[in-house]
Amino acid sequence: MYFDKNERSTIEEALQLLWDERGLDYLPIDDDGKYYDPDYPEDARLANTISCLWERL
Repeated sequence: MYFDKNERSTIEEALQLLWDERGLDYLPIDDDGKYYDPDYPEDARLANTISCLWERL
């Protein structure tokens, strides 16, 4: 999927806002570079999804 500069910028900003809103900075990263939290696996899943999307942009 191709995004132009403005679309990419909007998506990146939306992902950053979601990351900040959920406060995902607390999550540790394992040896494979994946976020994890056994107590809140849904936060780790979201953080990994956002991270994957950032990498693809």
